[in-house]
Amino acid sequence: MYELVRVDDQLRMIERNSSPGAPAFCRLPASDCSGSVSPLWTPCNRVEKRFWTRFVKTGVAEESHVSKPILESWKRCKEASVEFHGKCKDLIDGRELDRRRSLLFEISEPIIETLRQCLGGSPFLIVLVDKDGYILASLGDIVSLRHAEKLNFGPGANWSERSVGTNAIGTALAIGRSVQVTGSEHYCEGHHAWTCSATPIRDPEGGLIGCLDISGPRQEAHFQNPGMTSAAVRAIEERLRLEQSHQYYLNLSTHLASVFSSVKEGLISIDNSGAISGVNGSAARLLGLHPQELIGHEIGRVMMLDKRLRTLIEAGRECSEEEFLLEAEKGSLRCVGSVNKICGQNGSNLGTVFTFTRVKEKPLHAAALGAGNSRFMFRDIIGESPAMLETLEKAKRIARSPSTVLILGESGTGKELFAHAIHNASDRKGGPFVSVNCGSIPAELIQSELFGYADGAFTGARKGGRVGKIEQATGGSIFLDEIGDMPLQMQVNLLRFLEDKAIVRVGDNRVIPVDVRIIAATNRSLYEEVVKGKFREDLFYRLNVITMILPPLREREGDITLLTNHFIDKISRKVGKHVDSIDPLVFAALEAHHWPGNVRELTNAIEYALNLLQYGQLQLAHLPPSLNKKQTVQKAADNTTIIPLASVEKKAIESALTSLGGNISKVAAALGIGRNTLYDKMKKHSIRV
Repeated sequence: MYELVRVDDQLRMIERNSSPGAPAFCRLPASDCSGSVSPLWTPCNRVEKRFWTRFVKTGVAEESHVSKPILESWKRCKEASVEFHGKCKDLIDGRELDRRRSLLFEISEPIIETLRQCLGGSPFLIVLVDKDGYILASLGDIVSLRHAEKLNFGPGANWSERSVGTNAIGTALAIGRSVQVTGSEHYCEGHHAWTCSATPIRDPEGGLIGCLDISGPRQEAHFQNPGMTSAAVRAIEERLRLEQSHQYYLNLSTHLASVFSSVKEGLISIDNSGAISGVNGSAARLLGLHPQELIGHEIGRVMMLDKRLRTLIEAGRECSEEEFLLEAEKGSLRCVGSVNKICGQNGSNLGTVFTFTRVKEKPLHAAALGAGNSRFMFRDIIGESPAMLETLEKAKRIARSPSTVLILGESGTGKELFAHAIHNASDRKGGPFVSVNCGSIPAELIQSELFGYADGAFTGARKGGRVGKIEQATGGSIFLDEIGDMPLQMQVNLLRFLEDKAIVRVGDNRVIPVDVRIIAATNRSLYEEVVKGKFREDLFYRLNVITMILPPLREREGDITLLTNHFIDKISRKVGKHVDSIDPLVFAALEAHHWPGNVRELTNAIEYALNLLQYGQLQLAHLPPSLNKKQTVQKAADNTTIIPLASVEKKAIESALTSLGGNISKVAAALGIGRNTLYDKMKKHSIRV
């Protein structure tokens, strides 16, 4: 078998030696390259190339005599001003050729060798080409290679249409499908003694990455089988697919290993048999064992699990942030951990992942204070609508500020979630986060709850007194939820604290300085409450330093689908249900609903639906009754007057205000919107009460 190669950036013909122990290539003796020209390599006569000649002279050819793909290729070549001589002038050097060969060349070599054996004894060449038309390899019959060498038809030569005109390689790459070009069908007269058949090679995604060509003397065109190149290309593409799959899983394995090792918490994966299949460095350090002492061993043999954890793992159940006791050879470990199932696509249980951290002993006084912790961060807030993205961006900007934040929004919009995230993104994230619902504490107790009390302050007071919520939040943040429901008398005391940054416990006269950031929230319109005399104006302005208005769910375009998928994934694990698919009518019904209860209402609706679901597809019938009613849509007739939506909205608000005597709360409830939203719409339409 002979091959054209690049030596010192020139084409040289060599013999490929495949015998055991011999060099891969041997220089072909000069005598082997001599001899008379084969009678197979004769040029086309005048009759054979009359249609080509006519096109060269006039630019016109009859489609009845020249196939459409060939004629279109000729036209492309003429427009590109391709010369008719045929010898390739576009050649790359050996270094660039080596760079281009890469994976395609390596994958194709064994396939080409098999194809060579099938063509043994025939006067044909096998040519591998990259996507740009550069030849990567050329091997086959010695006489054919001699003719190819004269045309620079070898490695490093560009055999695209723009370089050498119509030929099977260039045309196959141009049109993206197999093609055979014989004799005078070639654009260049120097190629008329040839026949060639090429098939494009595509990567697993369908992208064109090259082609495979079989070329030889035109007199042997009847022996040429285009199906051979197609079969060889299919084999190359299959090898590429397997190589890509192998590389994908290799990269995935490396990626997962990196993620596994970078997790700060201890992480242990356990297969269905109870054997440990993976351990990260944090878990090994916490247990005082080397990963090799754990992986492959049954978990119960390398450590003692408390009864609760063992039951969860064996039963394939889940839990979150629970306290466990692990006993390994080198000691016991009190930890807080979570157990999560690993599920296959069909819902089968493939094993368990156990994540855990060591329980940190809290100082006695901190435990006594009962200071809360902030659990949520901005990454936990789900939403990609313009309204939510704008709100998130504003919240991130103000998080590091020490200023008081007032969060406004309808019930269920996520005010506490934002308060947690603002605290966790602030300079106070290492301090406590204390949450107080001002609307749930009885009026007579709220002062002692917020400011604490001294020993003997009142009947039933705890001996030694009690620290208040504001003092507990020292160094951190206090979240005053439902601030609009705070009693007027308590508002006076809160205002004094905001001015002095100090508190006095009930029954005491000692002034205690407190460093705490206030984050307040309400679903009421504080301005309206001030007008009614139910909220102090001076306190309103003290709180209204940085105001954030959370958009209601109905104004968050696209977020309903996003949140629905999130809650289905989360709640299905909680209730032990597997959702195969979701009926599009479910999304349609959810999008059509007004959501007066916002995200909280959506969460409850999804949990309701998943509890009704037995298996398979989540359908409209599973939704709560208020959501699964089919909507009737009427089309307007051609002669119906179309009223602008803004006019309808304005008229509805004005009508409701008139009917309900201007009571903002009742009007908002009747229209199914929040008071803040109603005020915005009244301002938009210049409506005054």
